[in-house]
Amino acid sequence: MKILGINISHHPSICFYNNGKVHNFYNEDRFILDKKYQPHKDTKIYQSILKQVDDKPDFICYASYGRNYEYFSFTDQDIINNLQKQLDNIPYYFNIKEHHLYHAITAFYFSKFNEAIAIVVDGGGACHTNIPYQEVESIYAINHKNIIPIYKHHSSYRSGKNFDVPNYQTHTYTNGYLNKYSNECIGGQLFEKYTFAAGFGHTDDAGKLMGLSSYAYSNKKYKLDYNKVNLAKEAQEKSFEDTCKLIDRIKDKTNNVVLSGGYFLNCSNNFKYVKKYPHLNFFVDPIPHDGGTAIGVAIYYDKYK
Repeated sequence: MKILGINISHHPSICFYNNGKVHNFYNEDRFILDKKYQPHKDTKIYQSILKQVDDKPDFICYASYGRNYEYFSFTDQDIINNLQKQLDNIPYYFNIKEHHLYHAITAFYFSKFNEAIAIVVDGGGACHTNIPYQEVESIYAINHKNIIPIYKHHSSYRSGKNFDVPNYQTHTYTNGYLNKYSNECIGGQLFEKYTFAAGFGHTDDAGKLMGLSSYAYSNKKYKLDYNKVNLAKEAQEKSFEDTCKLIDRIKDKTNNVVLSGGYFLNCSNNFKYVKKYPHLNFFVDPIPHDGGTAIGVAIYYDKYK
């Protein structure tokens, strides 16, 4: 079956998948030179990458982080309807709840491991319950036949609805795995907070925050705003600590760990995990941002669904 995977989140992308292999992958922002571009229901979306669809797929799989009317004036389904018209209404699959699953599968596909534990962290993935909770951290056990959730952390931080409940958290078991619900600022949400506090103005500028943190460890003084430098240092150290807590959950259960989600674009901290856990084989998804989920959703439908 020839499958076309399409990510309609930020970093919009498409993946051509056939006979168990990814044949081509395209990011729209590479064509239009706008890294902050996101699809909208009323725009001529994917105007560049859809021109690459010269071999009609048998099936389409859509991936997204889950737009809803509380934050947007349109939904993922509005975007899908637009795309389906452009693609002659080929049969399709879409599940709004499995954003982190696709990240994990993409990382595992490229890792070449036979089995691994996947850790996924981003700014706010799927909503498994009603807003305000968004899935920010997930852990899966994965091999070539099965992917099994182990742990999921859902935070309401971005909505601001639980700020009056200090350190709120609760834990429930659902279908055999642990779910944590909290109001914590964690994962990509943490970087979002510090990026704005440092005056960069957009979460896509988180890389500037990562780079700035290195100056905090130098004895030499530069012509920099050291209030921002110290904010960057604090963000990096808190991020490292939080991720180590996730790794500690699984460090004795596996030798192979794959990391995905935009959070793991953080090369500096990725290197520190390798140093702290020398007995683990780490592999970082080469496309850990949402663009990579176009690959994950196609593989999911072919091999795991």
